[in-house]
Amino acid sequence: MPERMGNMRKVYAHRGASGYAFENTLKAFEKAVGIGADGIETDLQLTKDGVPVIIHDADLYRVTGLRKFITELTLDEMRALKIGRNRWKRMFGKPAMTFAEFLEWARAAGSPSLNIELKETFLDQPDAVEQAVMAAKGYPDLHFSSFHYPLLMQVKQTDPGRETALILTKKSRWDNLGVYGSSDGFHIHKRLWSGKYLGAIEREHKFARVYGVDGTEPFIPKPEPFIRGWITDFPDTVKKAMQKGS
Repeated sequence: MPERMGNMRKVYAHRGASGYAFENTLKAFEKAVGIGADGIETDLQLTKDGVPVIIHDADLYRVTGLRKFITELTLDEMRALKIGRNRWKRMFGKPAMTFAEFLEWARAAGSPSLNIELKETFLDQPDAVEQAVMAAKGYPDLHFSSFHYPLLMQVKQTDPGRETALILTKKSRWDNLGVYGSSDGFHIHKRLWSGKYLGAIEREHKFARVYGVDGTEPFIPKPEPFIRGWITDFPDTVKKAMQKGS
């Protein structure tokens, strides 16, 4: 079991290789593939007209400069906005990608593993969750994650075989993680790397992935056997750190 899990351990580029290019952009995704990431983590939000778009924040100000929420704009209105750092987006920014466009790119790029995080705008939108899950049908290695457990329940209702992962926080039910039966595994921030939290996951006989790592963490070379992967802004650095344990 430990050896098999070790072989499965993958490095996911957080919002693309966001340590090198602006998050959730084509440039960040291409950079991730170029530097050898095994997979890509990205985020889905819904527009006013129900189109899933690759963007992290529901509040668009940080990435577009517009003081609007994504649920206030149609896809066409989103298309008029450029994503990027405030100072440079007018020259180098591009519109946010739709989920369909992202999947098309990923397939053309060799089908890297994908971690799709369903964000808060999907809450109370079961049809949109179902459509996102169906859009991912046939992709060889894709799982859905979320801070919102009801969304993962909806994923499982649509496609029982689709892998899911609940993003845990200190407020999660650590005394009984078994209540999250629709979650195949868990994602945790590296701040939760301790015997208390790791032990709770191990008792459920489920896997975990760890985000927020940058390659300097002492546990990366030889993590617990149930750790299935890392989610990082710097996938190349984390991959080098992993090799120290081999």
